[in-house]
This record gives sequence, structure tokens and C-alpha cells, in this order.
Amino acid sequence: MADDLAERSSMKTRLAALILALLSLPPLALSLSGREWDVPVAIAGPFLLPAIFSTLALLAFATLLDTLTFHRTGHSLLHSQRSYLLWNCVAGAVAGTLLAYLNLFAGTWFTPAGSVTQALLFAALCGTVLLPAILITRLWLAGLPGVVRLSTRRFALPAIPPEMTAKLLLLAALTGLIAGTIWIDRLSWLFWLAPLLLLAALQLLWHESTVFSGLAQGDWSRVLLGTISGIVAGSIALAAYRLSGGAIYLAASTWQLVAGLSVFGLLCLQIGDALAEGWRGKNRSDIFKKKPFPIPVVSKKDQ
Repeated sequence: MADDLAERSSMKTRLAALILALLSLPPLALSLSGREWDVPVAIAGPFLLPAIFSTLALLAFATLLDTLTFHRTGHSLLHSQRSYLLWNCVAGAVAGTLLAYLNLFAGTWFTPAGSVTQALLFAALCGTVLLPAILITRLWLAGLPGVVRLSTRRFALPAIPPEMTAKLLLLAALTGLIAGTIWIDRLSWLFWLAPLLLLAALQLLWHESTVFSGLAQGDWSRVLLGTISGIVAGSIALAAYRLSGGAIYLAASTWQLVAGLSVFGLLCLQIGDALAEGWRGKNRSDIFKKKPFPIPVVSKKDQ
């Protein structure tokens, strides 16, 4: 019981540190540079109904994949892990709000939201379904014949000590949030990578695994399936929003949009992993510890 409480406490500490950094560093960077924050300008077009339609379309897509996964394996997040899935909905709302908050400093997309509050609520609504949908899509993809096998036993990246990796990721994340805010035209790629890098660094500092942990052994399955899930779920949400008449302006090319959805997929997967560690009440390393043989072996000497 004490270990469970300690694990949940450390998980909350990591997520709280992530939220605090994302909220405080961009305005701090603007303050240090002497620049003023430019209030984003809303574009013309419909907003509320397309957002609701997009959310419902993504919900239907996630429910369909979850049902297919359940029929194939007998287990799924919606059928077997409803409480965990609910917490991921909450985490998705928070993640969506934080990314919309960061967009206030980056100006990567513009919507008809008439105020900052409306923009944040719109992002929270999308994130509530988008993060769980990405996790469900990843589970469905992992169950396809040969998909995981094709992405394992590939070339392995050089192994770097976790402490050194955490420091490098932390440095890159802080650079992205501070320098990227000031020079967003040049460092927008690092600015949007910063949330994922920061969460991965915090995971390593707490001796937990990340979505990149398998790369040293040549296992690219989590990275590959996470990026595909982000692209698929994000594209469905964006397509449903636009097809229903929703207006949005993206200050990014097609490949930049695909890269952004890929990074978002990995971020959602990492958030899901962080929540799962506290939910199970044990570290991922504890899962792979050798268990005692379930059947006691009795020798003749013991008889």
C-alpha cells in the first residue's frame, strides 16, 4: 500500500512539474526578452458545431477500434480499463489546454474562437477524446498480424546512460520553451518538441521508462505505432472538423502538420504510460522481474 501511494505521488509530481514548466517558461522568456505578447486574432467562420461534430466523429472511430480490439483479444481499454481510460480523458483535456496555451505564443494555428477562453475550451474538448483515441488506435495497430514484429529487431541506437540522457533532454526542452518562444520563426520545431522531451526527461529522472526506451535494443514498435496513431487520430479529427464547415488556419506545411501529429501521438503515449505506472502501483521495471515458479518443487529429501 505504501509503495502504491509513493508511486502515485511521484507520478503526480512529474505531471505537475510538466504543467508548471509549460505554463511559466514561455511568458518568462517573453519578459526576459522585453517583448510583448500579441493577442491572437480570430478568423471568420463557424466554430462550435464543427468542433462538436469532430469530437463525436473521433469518439465513434475510437469506439469502433476498441470494439474490434475486444473481439480480437478479449481485452480493450473501454471494456477492461474504463477507470484508466477516464483518467486519460482528463489528462487529454489538460494536454489539449496546455498545447492551446503554448499556441498563444507560437501562432501555429488560428480558429474562429473569439477569446482566449474559448480557444482553451475548444482544445480541452478535442483533447478529452483525442488522447484516449490515440491509445486505442495504438492498441488496435499492435494487434495486427506482423506489425510489431516488423518494427522490432531493427537497428539499435547507441545506449546512453539514463542520467546523461535526462540532462540532454531537459536542456533541449528548456531551450525550446525559452529560446523557441523568443525566436519562434526559427525554433518552432524545438518549441513543439519541448513538451515531449520534458516529460521524457522527467520520466528518466524518476527512473521510469519512456517511449524511446526500446530503441537501444532495436525495438521501434512504440515509436512507430505512437506516431501512426497520432497521425491517424489527428487527421480524422481535423478532417471531420473541416468537412462539417469548421474554419481553421494552419501556419504549417503538410509535412510539418504530419510531423506535429506524430509528436503529439508520442506525447499522448508517454502521458498514458505515466498514468499507467501510478495506476498499476508499480514501476514498469517491476513487471519484467522474474517471478518464482508457480508450482512448488518437492525433492525426495523433503518428503
